[in-house]
Amino acid sequence: MKRPALILLLLPLLSGCQDREARAQNADLTRRVEALERQLNAVQTVQQKDPLTDAGRVTTQAAAQNCANSLTRELETFRQNSIDRAYPTPAQLDLPDACVDQRVNWLRQDTAQYTFTVTDRQGRELARQTSQGGS
Repeated sequence: MKRPALILLLLPLLSGCQDREARAQNADLTRRVEALERQLNAVQTVQQKDPLTDAGRVTTQAAAQNCANSLTRELETFRQNSIDRAYPTPAQLDLPDACVDQRVNWLRQDTAQYTFTVTDRQGRELARQTSQGGS
């Protein structure tokens, strides 16, 4: 009979410990939720200032790099098939389909070397290619 009495005496103490632990866990969870909410607000603020979302940015970057890669292939194929191993002049070059909606900026384009960038509408560089012997 001593054990049931002992259990009855310890039960409030155990409940008190559990309540303290639960309160500590709840306080910890509240702090973590508040920290996550602050992070979410910061991300949302950045996204509002920059209309390009992460998915949009990745897509734009990939399209620019695809254009740069396609254009580089065109330039190198032309040079390899050229008798004098020269790159095409601007008049001899048609931009590949991957560059149709892209902004290609020539920093250098002659028969010996080329350098170009692909930029977004704000002028930010998304991709850059330079010939092997170029600057």
